[in-house]
Amino acid sequence: MADSSVSIVEGDMKPKFYGMVAGLVGALWLASVVFAGSLAAPELDVPKDKAKNQVLTTVLKWKPVAGAKGYRVFVTGNLETLKNLAPKAACTDCFVDAKADAPTYQIPPKLLKKDIPYYWTVRAFNDAEEGPSAEIRSYTMASTFFMDMD
Repeated sequence: MADSSVSIVEGDMKPKFYGMVAGLVGALWLASVVFAGSLAAPELDVPKDKAKNQVLTTVLKWKPVAGAKGYRVFVTGNLETLKNLAPKAACTDCFVDAKADAPTYQIPPKLLKKDIPYYWTVRAFNDAEEGPSAEIRSYTMASTFFMDMD
């Protein structure tokens, strides 16, 4: 009789245990499917934060993001603009709100002005989503240039 009560308890526990394992495996699989495509924030490379004496056609560079189809580059003179920029929203206060295929972007000539700080960030995107912004960095242009001569 003692053996039958043990086997009944074991029999009752097996379905619960296997059900919990199956539920856990299912939850892990679902999490991997949902989050596998999520894009990371790019890691900015150059110019370094608070860099000085940058040229008007500064080249912005960052590390590639896995799963990214391209990148969205933002440059503005107003730090709050980038802090408050909603995902996928147009940046109306930006000098640059452009897409780049590679993890680099050259500022077009004569777009920016000397002697003011600029703030920049980048977001990766693919067909399904736009990822979070990279940390915001700033840089300042050199005070004199020779490239203004036509």
